[in-house]
Amino acid sequence: MVDKAETLKRLLEETPQEMAPERDLWQGIARSLDAPTGNSHSYWRPMAIASTLLLALVVGKFSLWPTAPNAEDDALIQTLATIQAQHQASVDALSLTKRVDWRSSPYSQPVEQGIEQLRAAAKEIYDALKLNPTDKQLWQLWLWTQQREIELIKQGQKLPVDRDTTGEMI
Repeated sequence: MVDKAETLKRLLEETPQEMAPERDLWQGIARSLDAPTGNSHSYWRPMAIASTLLLALVVGKFSLWPTAPNAEDDALIQTLATIQAQHQASVDALSLTKRVDWRSSPYSQPVEQGIEQLRAAAKEIYDALKLNPTDKQLWQLWLWTQQREIELIKQGQKLPVDRDTTGEMI
């Protein structure tokens, strides 16, 4: 046992503190950072696939275990409805404070698809939560989908929009 510890210690001491890559990687990284975002599916496609798989797991797992409602569950379901109403109010407020019509952006389609997918997932999770309101992981997932929806709406409001020669949106 001592020999292994000493061997490990010796190997760690002999290991270089830093390593340089065989070739300069920064040029490729810089090109990908500067690349136009015309292919915005590269970000949304994996997110959509992950959301779909997660949704399938959640629906498959929790629809098998309906629980009988009790007073505690009723209070949690009421809290669930309150949070849902607050979230909808936040989404409505964001849509009223928009500076530009981001849906006129050529990049808006992936954002809109992401928002629709998050809303569908949130609805499925909400329905599962009504059946099992004590599941903490399900609560976290539901709140995460709401947070991501708001983030996507905010990102959509920052998208560049098409303008004609007079500066008006087209």
